[in-house]
Amino acid sequence: MNESVLQRVKGFLNMTQSDSITAKLSPGIGLELALVFAGATEPELVSKIIVNGHTTRADFKYIRKKMSASLKELDLSKAVIDDDKLPSKAFDRCIVLSSIVLPDTIVEIRKKTFSFCKSLTSFKIPDSVVIIGDLAFYRCTGLTSVEISDSVVEICFRAFADCTALTSVTIPESVVKIKSAAFGNCSSLTQINFPEAEVEIGNYAFIDCSGLTSVNIPKQIIKIGEGAFENCPPVFTVHPDNPVFYSENGEIKRK
Repeated sequence: MNESVLQRVKGFLNMTQSDSITAKLSPGIGLELALVFAGATEPELVSKIIVNGHTTRADFKYIRKKMSASLKELDLSKAVIDDDKLPSKAFDRCIVLSSIVLPDTIVEIRKKTFSFCKSLTSFKIPDSVVIIGDLAFYRCTGLTSVEISDSVVEICFRAFADCTALTSVTIPESVVKIKSAAFGNCSSLTQINFPEAEVEIGNYAFIDCSGLTSVNIPKQIIKIGEGAFENCPPVFTVHPDNPVFYSENGEIKRK
């Protein structure tokens, strides 16, 4: 927005900064102006936002570029997002963002959407999401828990890599592929719960998960990529009816 226009609007409204604001977006009124109309004299310093209406890439860029050090809570449950897909890098390096609610229409969390969001401690993937994209939660070092919905089909390259505080993960039956290094270096991960379903585990999917204490491989998992559990402790038990793998001294072997 033109700076002189923004200053005139602020002066006309004579509003004060608020810590919690509902921003009503509409054609021609993006997030910055909506925050001003809602009462923010310094929109870049707002820490909690509830968004109503249609968002654009410019709105997410504004959050990423101008609000990364101030925005702590964001409610997008009533927002309309183009193509029902969050833009790549939508919240990349939003270092104080600790709470976010997504609309239940989102089908894809794209590349680096939440990468380096180190203040996120828990996250629930909406029931509509099909794909968790490359590096989606990369280096979210404060993330201790994530709930993956049973709509998710693919967990992509390094999606949760370097989430060093993540303690457990449950893979739902809907997932057909966990791609390369998806959970690499999740060093606090103690438990992986695989479903009784055919899931392809990609190369180095769980490399350097050094905190694992117990992992059961069901009989339906017959595709485990190279180095999938490299540098993990020998804590694996393979179902005796698995046609491809067996366990010996806690390690996975191929028959």
